[in-house]
Amino acid sequence: MDVFLRVDINIMAMVLLGLVSLNAYKRLDRQDSLNRVFLIVSLIIIVQLFFETVTCIINKRPEQWLVPMSVFLHICLFAVAPILTYYWYFLIKNLVVSDEAAVKKSNIILLVPVVISILFTLLSPVYNFVFFIDSSNVYHRGPFFNINAAITYFYILYGFILIVINRSKIVKQEFVPLCMFSVLPLIGGLVQTLFYGTLLMWSGTAYSLVIVYIFLQQRMVHLDALTGVWNRGSFDYYISQRLKQKNNDKFGVIYFDIDGLKNINDSYGHVEGDLAIKTSIAIIQRVIRKNDIIVRMGGDEFLIILDCESNVDLEKTINRINASFSEHNKNSGKSYKLECSFGADIYSSEYSSIEQFLRHVDNLMYENKREKMLASC
Repeated sequence: MDVFLRVDINIMAMVLLGLVSLNAYKRLDRQDSLNRVFLIVSLIIIVQLFFETVTCIINKRPEQWLVPMSVFLHICLFAVAPILTYYWYFLIKNLVVSDEAAVKKSNIILLVPVVISILFTLLSPVYNFVFFIDSSNVYHRGPFFNINAAITYFYILYGFILIVINRSKIVKQEFVPLCMFSVLPLIGGLVQTLFYGTLLMWSGTAYSLVIVYIFLQQRMVHLDALTGVWNRGSFDYYISQRLKQKNNDKFGVIYFDIDGLKNINDSYGHVEGDLAIKTSIAIIQRVIRKNDIIVRMGGDEFLIILDCESNVDLEKTINRINASFSEHNKNSGKSYKLECSFGADIYSSEYSSIEQFLRHVDNLMYENKREKMLASC
């Protein structure tokens, strides 16, 4: 009975997260990076909960054949933990940091503690570093247990700090679930470390994922159904919050639409027209940075928000996009070409409102479209 009272929270967490994950697998868009991470992490957490539950059940049992099983399960628990939290940090870093070279360099450096933690864990059956199982099949913490725990929790804490620091770059519908995933495991892990025998880290993580799933469902409402980019409502909220936080904030906006979309719809049908829109956005997403934001303003009109302070950077981005479209058109096999018209400028407090600025870049886009039409005559 005592054992059941220890593991009942894990069992409940496993069942609940399992049902939620099954529902999420059926309903969420698995092409979306955040949704994919949710499903992967959920599966790992369920496995971790199962392993932890089994270790509690077989702990102190006299059967000697259970000793190697206990050792194996504890190796899995302690080795996977820092990998999981590092993976979470890796996702956050890629979501909010645009300098890919800096991201790769820091990722390599921060991978070192994970390797050290795994080595300590793998050597524990011999040197008792992180844990050891005595001859009576009783689990004990090793002298390096706290180091292993600190490494595991460090990545969750660091990821949470990155989320808070870069909150202006994260839409509301993603900010809340990202924070929730970090906070509950940190609290549960701290309690489990300080009070030996409690099981709260993985169960806390499981319950946080259930909350995250609720927000992921709500998030679907705030993304464009066809392209997966932000819709106008998400943009309005994001830009209002950003302008409140930074009075002198400068950022670039590229306003664009897809040339000749009406002709594509009329000649090949609206299904092909939708495919042209999705393909165009996919081409642009491959060119821009990870934290640049694409918004569907309506119909075939979109905008990109970029962290930059120079029109030169905007021109370079547009040139890369045009080059990518040209390459696509050479190899697409379609009888029509995909092209866009662009209007771009840097927003600053000199504009009386964001609406005035958007009208300005919208006019620049139509100027570009007229220039292209005159050039083709």
